[in-house]
Amino acid sequence: MPFKVKVHQNQILTIGFLLAMACTSLQGHAQSNGDVTFNSSEQIFDVMAALNVAGYDTGLFVQTGDNTRLEVRNYLSKENVPVAAQLRSFYATHRLSDPGKDFEQWITLALMLGSPPKFQFKIPALDLPPAASDLKGFVPLLRTFYRQASLDDLYARLQPRYEDFIRRYSSRVRREIVLSDAYLRFPSGSYLGRSYHIYVCLLGAPNQAQARIYGDTYYLVVTPSAHFPLKRIRYQYLHFLLDPLAVKYAGELHQKASLEAVARRAPALGSDFKNDFSFLATECLIHAVELRMDKSADAPKQANGDLAQGLILTPYFYGALATYEKQPTPMSDYYLQMIQGIEVHKLEKQFTTVKFAPAKPAAQAAPPPLSAKDQLLNRGDNFIYSGEYDQAKVAFEQVLKQYDSNSTRAMYGLAVVASNSREPDIAVKYFKKTLASTHNLRMITWSHIYLGRIYDLEGERQKALEQYRAASVTAGNFPEALSAVDNGLRHPYGSSAQ
Repeated sequence: MPFKVKVHQNQILTIGFLLAMACTSLQGHAQSNGDVTFNSSEQIFDVMAALNVAGYDTGLFVQTGDNTRLEVRNYLSKENVPVAAQLRSFYATHRLSDPGKDFEQWITLALMLGSPPKFQFKIPALDLPPAASDLKGFVPLLRTFYRQASLDDLYARLQPRYEDFIRRYSSRVRREIVLSDAYLRFPSGSYLGRSYHIYVCLLGAPNQAQARIYGDTYYLVVTPSAHFPLKRIRYQYLHFLLDPLAVKYAGELHQKASLEAVARRAPALGSDFKNDFSFLATECLIHAVELRMDKSADAPKQANGDLAQGLILTPYFYGALATYEKQPTPMSDYYLQMIQGIEVHKLEKQFTTVKFAPAKPAAQAAPPPLSAKDQLLNRGDNFIYSGEYDQAKVAFEQVLKQYDSNSTRAMYGLAVVASNSREPDIAVKYFKKTLASTHNLRMITWSHIYLGRIYDLEGERQKALEQYRAASVTAGNFPEALSAVDNGLRHPYGSSAQ
């Protein structure tokens, strides 16, 4: 049977006792303040069943030991549902060339849908993540397909397959969850209304582990594979546990944010980490926790490898966790001590000798040199970071005039510049243009936050709240943004309460 886990523990529970818990009945009771589940999703099943009829063939004949997808395709092909041609046409015009991103967009849609047969969106259509919004036209076809193919009956008949899959891996999944809770010494009730859902998808391409955070809900969708992604499950679960601490102590983290300038020099580091210090710090802490939990002999070497990739705080956290392990305080309390222990000037001096790794080449080819447009965009971003807004404005305007009049990075950059230069009308114009054209979740989230702040300063509280609520859908991916949303929903921006 699918399980629901809520780990109850106090600081004196031993690892042995916790592991004993992992071997007990797989059926637990969900708590009202949040839970962890490992289950199947009817909405994901329905969307992926429709896609397989529509021509989704990625990884079809890769051997994983599970034939459910092939059997479902064969069954549905014999049904000859009338809407199949429309499904094929829709998928042909919305299919992405990157297999991972293609699967990702349909999973995003499925996670935003309510239960069949209506498949109503769980949130207002205007607040949908871009991937789901782009696929809204698929939903009427899905409703028709659900009825014509009798998907409710097919899903019910396949439940033993899902239950068998979950049964095979549930004890291992629970073990990772219990050990993570034990290492961080999280007390009962620490989920604070948040949920972590692992969904099995037997109709997708193999070897997928798609993670999503929407509001207070964390999702991980896994497909059959030769090696079940336990590490990925643990990694996402550590985010679930540690992200709220980055939000709670956003002010203290911000005091260390000058280190972001060092991280921005790392070619291999993703842009989201370069633009959100809390996000970067949480990633480094998770890597350090994993190294400590795995007790690998070359863990210090791996921590330094993280540093070379731009995860500059992994070695610091790896060392700080050695001290944490020798004392009884739970991570929920010890976290602040670790953040306060970051000696910025000392680390900045150490980092002057670091040789950062180059960006990973695509398809083993030498990466092309940055175009003049990208150089200008990077320059504009750096000017914003250093507070040189006039220079940033020149760079972004040059991009729009000379290279790309539809550059979302340039429009977003101009919006941020105008917001910080007290030009609200211009800022609103460019933030709205950004929202209308970009799929970048960080830009979308912060555009809504900035708009909310502008409306607050103009005394339009209801319009501000609409923007904060829209930002809350995707803010969970970025701790600083989540903190800003929480503050914005509680109090008008610029008020004495903030």
